[in-house]
Amino acid sequence: MRAASRSEDWADAYEQLLAAAEGRDAGAAPKAVPSQAVADRVRKSVEKQSADPLMRAIMQGKGLDRAVAERVRALLKEKRTNEAQSVADALVRDESTAAAGHLAAGIVAASRNHPALALHHFDKSDHEAALRYAPLERIQTLFAEDPRRGAELARTWLVEDRPFSARNWFEVYRNLFVTDELELADEAFAKSSAAYTTPKQRDAWKTGQDDLTWGRRWVGARRNQDAPAAPEGHVSFGLIDYLQPGRARASQNIGDQIQTLASLGHVVRHQDLRFHGDDGVVDFVRSMQERVRPELRREGVSADVDVMTIDRDSTTYQAIPPNTWLLEFGWHMHSLFGLEAYDFPLHPNLNPIFVSFHCSKRALLSEESLAYLREHGPIGCRDWTTVDLLLSLDVPAFFSGCLTTTVNTVFPDLEQKPEQATVYVDVARSPVPTGHENVKQSYPEVKKRDFTANMWDAVQVLERYRREYTDVVTTRLHCYLPTTSLGLKVDFEPKNNADVRFNGLFRLSSKDFGAMRSNMRDRLEPVVTAIFEQKSRDEVYEVWRRTVEPEVEAARARHARKVAIPAARASASQLTSSVKTPAASGQDNAIDVVLTPTPKQLGRLQGVLASAAAHSARPIRAWVVARGAQPAGLAVEHVDLHWIDASSIDAARVEAGIDPRALDRVLLADLVPVDRAILLPVDAVVSADLSELADQDLGDALFAARRTSRPEPSGFAVLYSAARRMDAVPQTAYEFYRDIHGRHVFDFEAFDTDVMVLDLAGMRSEGLSDQVLPAMAHYRLDDRSALHYAAGPRRLDLPREWAHVPDREVVEDPKIRHWADGVKPWSSSYVTGAEHWKAHARG
Repeated sequence: MRAASRSEDWADAYEQLLAAAEGRDAGAAPKAVPSQAVADRVRKSVEKQSADPLMRAIMQGKGLDRAVAERVRALLKEKRTNEAQSVADALVRDESTAAAGHLAAGIVAASRNHPALALHHFDKSDHEAALRYAPLERIQTLFAEDPRRGAELARTWLVEDRPFSARNWFEVYRNLFVTDELELADEAFAKSSAAYTTPKQRDAWKTGQDDLTWGRRWVGARRNQDAPAAPEGHVSFGLIDYLQPGRARASQNIGDQIQTLASLGHVVRHQDLRFHGDDGVVDFVRSMQERVRPELRREGVSADVDVMTIDRDSTTYQAIPPNTWLLEFGWHMHSLFGLEAYDFPLHPNLNPIFVSFHCSKRALLSEESLAYLREHGPIGCRDWTTVDLLLSLDVPAFFSGCLTTTVNTVFPDLEQKPEQATVYVDVARSPVPTGHENVKQSYPEVKKRDFTANMWDAVQVLERYRREYTDVVTTRLHCYLPTTSLGLKVDFEPKNNADVRFNGLFRLSSKDFGAMRSNMRDRLEPVVTAIFEQKSRDEVYEVWRRTVEPEVEAARARHARKVAIPAARASASQLTSSVKTPAASGQDNAIDVVLTPTPKQLGRLQGVLASAAAHSARPIRAWVVARGAQPAGLAVEHVDLHWIDASSIDAARVEAGIDPRALDRVLLADLVPVDRAILLPVDAVVSADLSELADQDLGDALFAARRTSRPEPSGFAVLYSAARRMDAVPQTAYEFYRDIHGRHVFDFEAFDTDVMVLDLAGMRSEGLSDQVLPAMAHYRLDDRSALHYAAGPRRLDLPREWAHVPDREVVEDPKIRHWADGVKPWSSSYVTGAEHWKAHARG
C-alpha cells in the first residue's frame, strides 16, 4: 500500500511539473510511465520559452533581417531605446551581420528623429530588406532628408508596381503630396486604395478606410487654381474652415469653429448684406445675421456677398475666386500630414486681414512667408509673443487679442439666466467633482461633419453653456474667452500656465477683457465696411494700416524697452570667493581643457584625458571642476591635472532649486584661471590634436560650439522649452518671452554645450557670468538655456567632427566622439566606437 501511495504521489508531481512546463493547468496523473517523446517535447518547449526573443525568431526561421527588425521595434515600443541601440551597434560592428545591423540602426534612428542617420543606415542595409521590414521608416526618412531622391524612387516603385501594402503606398502618397509631386501622389493614392481590399490589409491598417475616404477629396488637387470670379458688383468673402489633406492633423476641436463664428459676427453685424453661395452656408450666415445683438447692428452698407469656406491649413489646394477677402486668424502651425510642411503663404487670390494671429514655428516663417506678412500687414496678433517675434523680424505687428472675445455679437442677452451651476470643460489640473461631467470640446465627430453642421454645433455648445450654467472651469482657451464673452464666470486652468499662446490672455481682468473686445470691434469695423463698400484692394489695406497704426507704434515702443529683471543676490566673484583655485602651473604652451564631471563620472576621467594627451603635440593641462575633493590616486600620464573643488559654492544664494553643476558651468570663467580652454565631456574620446581647437580664432565670439546634434534645431525652441518650465510663475514666463525676442532675432541655430572652445578671458572681461546669473535665477534656467539666452547666435560654429555624437549622426573621421545618450563607452552593452575610449581607459 505504501509503495502504491508513493507511486501515485510521484505521478501527481510529474503531471504538475509537466503542466507547468507546458503552460497549462494540471490534469489527471498518468496511469503509465510516459514515453521519451513526452520528455523531448517538454524540453523543446522549455528551450523555446527561455530563449532570447531575437534568438527565438531566428530559430523560427524568420531570417536575421526580419528577426532583428522585429526585435528592435519591440524594444523601442517598450521604451528600451538603449538596448535597441546596442543591438544595432553591435551588429553593425561585425561585417558578417552589418547589413542587418544597419537595418536595425535605421529603425532606431528613425524612432529617435534622426532622419539623416536613419537614411545613411538604410542605404547601407539591403535595399529589399529595408523596404520589406522597415518600409515606413525607410520612406519617411528618405523624403525627410532628400525629397527629390524620394520622388525619383517613388516614380520607380510606381512603374515597377511594387507589392507594397496599402499603408505603405499611403505613406508614399502623403510624402509625395507635401513634396508637391501631386500627379505622382494621385498615382500612389490609387495604389493604396486598390491594395486596401483584403481582410489582411484592413487588419494591418485600422484607420485605412477613414484615411482613404478623407484623402479622396484631394485627388486631382493642384496648386493655386482659380475659381470663377464673383459676378460684377459682388464681393467674394471667405469663412475659415479647418480641413487639410492629413486627416489626423485636421482639427477636431469645436473651439476652432467658435473662432470662425466670432469672425463671422464682424460681417453679419451689417444688416443690409445679401449672401450667396452654398445653400447650407448661406442659411447659416443669414441665421447669424438675424441673431446679432441689437446694439451692435449696423445699417447703410449694402452689398451682395458670395461666401465660401477657406481651409486655413491648405488654401493653395483649393480653387478660389480672384479678389476674395478673408479675416485671417488662429494658430498657424498645423503642418500637412504632420510632416513639417506648411501651406503658407496663402492662395494668391486671397486678400487676408490678419487679426488674432499666432505663430512660433521657424519652418513656417520662411523668407517668402515673412515677405508675405509684410505685404499684408500690419499683423494683429493673438498673443504678445507673436507680436515680439514678428517685430524682431521687421514685420509690422500689434497685439489684437483673441477674436473669440467678440463671439457674443451673435448671442443676444437671455431673458432668464440659469440657476447657479458649474460646467467643467476638458479639466486636467484639478479633479472634477463627483457627479459632474468633464465636457470635451474636442471630439472625432467634428472631422466627419461639413462646415455648416460644425458651425451649428459651435452655436449649440455655447448656447448650452450659457443657458445651463453660470460658472466654467476649463483648460481650453477657446472655452475660457468665448464663455467669458457670454457673461459666465470662468476659472481658466490651462495645462501649462506658461504656454506661449497665453501671453496677454491669461486670466484677464474684466476691465482688460472688455477693452480687448471693444478694441477688436472698433478696429475691424472700418476695414470690413471698406470691403463691403467695394473699395479697391489698395484702399482697403490703407484703411487697415491707418486704423491700427497707433497700436503698431505702441507695440514697437514696448518691444524696444528692455525687460528689467531683479539683480542677482550674489555676484560671480562672491559665489566663487571661497573656492581654492590652484595656480596655472606647467608648461607655457600647454593646451587647457576643462571637465565638469558628475559624481558618477569621477572614476571615468582616464579615457578622455589619456586620449587627449595621446593625440596632441602639446602638453595637456586639465582643470576638473567638481563638487568634492580629488579622489585619492587619481592621475593621468602626460596630463597636468588641476582639481577645483566647487562644493563651497552655495547654489541657494542664486535661487533655490538651481542645479549646482549647471551653476558651476556658467561660472567657469571665474573658476578656471586661464585665458582659453576647451570644454570636454567625460563620456568622450579624443582622436586628433587639440592644438587645432586651442588655436582657433574666435573672432568676436566668446565661444565656439557645434550646431546641435539633437532633433530640434531651433535656438528659440530651447528657450521656449525653458519658459514652459515656469508653469508656477506664468507672468515671469511671459516676461521671458518678451526678453528673448528683444535680445535676439527669431530664429538662430541651437547649439550643443558639451564640447566648446571658451574665451575665458573675454567672458571675464564682459562679465558674462554676472550677466547670466540674474537670468538664471529669475527664469530658472539650466546652463544650456542660459548660454542660449546670453549668446543667441553670437558664437563660432564648431565643425561637428570635433563634437561627434555617434548615435545621432554620421561623421567619417570624427576628432572627438561624445556618447551623449544613454549607452556610454563604459557600459556593459556595446555602443559605436566604444573601443576607442576603452583603448585609453585601460591605460
